[in-house]
Amino acid sequence: MLRAVSVLRYVGTVVFSIWMWSTGFSWMLLGATLTFVLLAMGFPYQRVHGWVTAPLFVHVPRVFALVRLRVHYHPRFDPNRRSVFAQNHVNLMDGHVASAAIPHAFSGLMNAWQFYIPIYGWLMYLSKGIGVHRNGRERLVKELSDAAIERKRIGMSILTFPEGHRTPDGRVHGFRRGVFMMARTAEMPMVPIAVRGFFDVNRKGSFLIHPLRNVDVYVGPQYETVGLDDTQLGELVAELQRVVTHGVEQGGWPESTGAESVANAPAIQRAAAE
Repeated sequence: MLRAVSVLRYVGTVVFSIWMWSTGFSWMLLGATLTFVLLAMGFPYQRVHGWVTAPLFVHVPRVFALVRLRVHYHPRFDPNRRSVFAQNHVNLMDGHVASAAIPHAFSGLMNAWQFYIPIYGWLMYLSKGIGVHRNGRERLVKELSDAAIERKRIGMSILTFPEGHRTPDGRVHGFRRGVFMMARTAEMPMVPIAVRGFFDVNRKGSFLIHPLRNVDVYVGPQYETVGLDDTQLGELVAELQRVVTHGVEQGGWPESTGAESVANAPAIQRAAAE
């Protein structure tokens, strides 16, 4: 009896997952079409993002995947300040969750080949996504920094996944320095985003979607990057990884975060005060 119930549950999950991915991509195709039409009419993407792209993206996890998605903002988070957001990387719907968390237009940092993915890649291109090419480190950082400066100029934030790859086990893995160097050059602050519970919905290597799960998103405060030297930047990398790890594993923010954590990191404090 228990085996039969288990089989039925698995079959139901497979059927639901097929339905979710097919309807989700169809919904995104509608979004891509509307986005293209509005851009062709001359509307700036920053407005189109708020009218079409973000609202439609948020529907994928909330409506089609039936995720109970809740967003929590740190009291010191400034929703009007354009920033580089550092989010833990879980599954292919991470950008959809970010659309619910980031309260203004943003572009994503992604592997350049992903622009060729039907529907998803088209939307990323139309939304001014920043492609990461396989270049030397110095050249890559310069290309990303130039793109970040341009996004800042037109009033957009940038979503990044400092781990570089989706987590294989649900844990937060080491953050890479490249996006932090980009933020420093563009003189944009960094903001940690911790997504808790999303690994239970879908994970790398599986198309199965498990509905009716709670997913909490914790958006931290802005961390300054202007004036940091390489050692101080490394401290910032470690600090944001700590904050995101705490949010994923325990929920909320560490007792010292934002201005409080800066006060406990003299090197960063000195740079931010200059």
